Amino acid sequence: MRKSLLKLLTPVLVASLVAGMAGCGKGGGGGSGGKKGDMTEVGTPRDETLIVEAQTPTDVPGQFNTYMSGTQVGFGIHQLMSAMMWEMDTVKGEQFGEVADGMPESNEDFTEHIVKIRKGIKWSDGEDLTADDVVYTFHMIMENPGIGASDYYNQVFKSVDKVDDYTIKIVTNESFPRLALRFGVTIYGNDLRIVPEHIYSKQSDVTTFKDSEPVVAGPYTVKAFDKLGKWILYERREDWKNSTVGVVTGKKPKAKYILFKVLGDDTTRQMSMINNEVDILCEVTPEMLEKMMKDNDRISCWYHDFPYATSDDPCSKGLAFSMGKGAPYDNPDFRWGIAMAMNFDDISDTIFDGVGRASPFPILTATNAMQKMYYLPLLPWVEEFTLDLGDGTTVKPFDSGYAGRMAKKLKAKGYDIPDDKDELIDLFGIGCWKHDPQSAEKLLKKAGLTKEDDGWYFDGKPFTINMTYMADTEAQAGRGVQAAYDQLSKFGLKCNISSESSATWDTHGATGEFDIAGYWPTGGITKDIYSQISGWDADLIVPYGKRGSGQGTRWNNPEATKIIHELAGLSPDDEKSYQLGMDFMKIAIADMPFIGFHSGVKFVPTNSTYWGNYPNAENPYNGPWWWWSCFKYMTPEISPVKDESK
Repeated sequence: MRKSLLKLLTPVLVASLVAGMAGCGKGGGGGSGGKKGDMTEVGTPRDETLIVEAQTPTDVPGQFNTYMSGTQVGFGIHQLMSAMMWEMDTVKGEQFGEVADGMPESNEDFTEHIVKIRKGIKWSDGEDLTADDVVYTFHMIMENPGIGASDYYNQVFKSVDKVDDYTIKIVTNESFPRLALRFGVTIYGNDLRIVPEHIYSKQSDVTTFKDSEPVVAGPYTVKAFDKLGKWILYERREDWKNSTVGVVTGKKPKAKYILFKVLGDDTTRQMSMINNEVDILCEVTPEMLEKMMKDNDRISCWYHDFPYATSDDPCSKGLAFSMGKGAPYDNPDFRWGIAMAMNFDDISDTIFDGVGRASPFPILTATNAMQKMYYLPLLPWVEEFTLDLGDGTTVKPFDSGYAGRMAKKLKAKGYDIPDDKDELIDLFGIGCWKHDPQSAEKLLKKAGLTKEDDGWYFDGKPFTINMTYMADTEAQAGRGVQAAYDQLSKFGLKCNISSESSATWDTHGATGEFDIAGYWPTGGITKDIYSQISGWDADLIVPYGKRGSGQGTRWNNPEATKIIHELAGLSPDDEKSYQLGMDFMKIAIADMPFIGFHSGVKFVPTNSTYWGNYPNAENPYNGPWWWWSCFKYMTPEISPVKDESK
């Protein structure tokens, strides 16, 4: 039985929601599809136009060169036009060749790699995509310091040469067994996007070339764009069979047009969806989803009923520590003290009313695949794992009872929750860290803090934690920080909390200019986790306040770094790689560089008035990641809805 999410919300949230929606009528979704003849605001037939929300406007409208600073690749650019060497099947957790014809063929020590180029792909101007384009793109990156990845490419590659029109040879400076994992898509996208040599080689400076009329290998080209940066209209190539998607799948993208559009504030987003003015939203809160589903029965989510959201986005949300600031943030006892001072059950209720899979391990997210490959195998170990409290006592910090407690709580509220243990673990995870204020107090004292009648002190001074989260977007991360602030304040720590604009958020995350913040330096989608953990290499740490190529949290663990270096020389297919990954996770758990709350919980609504066959729990041919580059492989599946009244 489906029970309204609104009944689980706080009175304040309900009141604000109702106030925000006052005067809004029913959106016309109650049973009939869109009518033939309806037109979009950009002058295209509505039943031929798939409308997708873009998260933020672009400051550089008409700029489509992804190697020029400021280009917003997520505005449909890498989803519809870009050509990747290797793409990702997010359901199987396996890569496949897009521009590359299969995986690299490497020599025994992984220093020489032969890559075949897929035949048949043409640029949208009719030119063949060949080895010349691939070699040119590598050289373009390596020879242009203005391209951010240039230094890294020069560090990795000794040479990239053409063997014949559809073969290249790559020589790396050192053993590099993960060429496809690093230079192909594994999650969101990749910074290696092949460009047409016959266009880019004619530019005096590719880093200032806007490419306003892009020639592309993907299935869509730019038809028009808003001069204010609010929308981009894409049109399916007439020769779609020659595009990446056409050659790889043989399938035709169904929508003639795809409109990526910035919708505005949450109230506007809700009403646009209710009124059938948009087909796909990026992410909403459960309160917003409830309102939309109530007013338009053609709006749905990954699940049609509770829990509605998918928990398989590989970016878990929680608390990141700026260890580069020094003590006490660089002390694992302090970080463990913070973890055990908080009640995760209450945090989970605050974030999304208990919806979501607990993802307590640092660095590696509890997606369904990672839970099976890492979390469940580590469960016996983590249940016996102990912490030294510094006073001669120890504690086992893991709590395996979370799923059972959450199921009981939600059943009492009227939800149809399964009794099967495996199903509960899939819904709520294997467990969380114990709420144990006494142990937390001992750990904080072990880390050098002292507790006085008027609060906590460090180095003889009153101790205050500044907690930050990104404003307006990433609701799960923001609510998690707010919930943690409440928990730590109740525990007795003095905390300040503030939101931060996107303009400074990424910079501060890279430079380490925060105390505790709602960043998400986590991931994991393949069995081999090297690509996920390589950024935690202590050799990549740069001084606090500077940008580097490693994690901005600046975790410095010699044992973990040793494993990262050993993994770098092993094939991802080597069974030893998996065992080293397990060893790495044990070290990370013991040192706790990041406190995870939930895996990425995504309420990503779709509207089936004009379009249907979106990926969902019943038809999981892909995940609902409209903002990832793999979206182009959903376009042949998302199909027009036939209206009986036409």
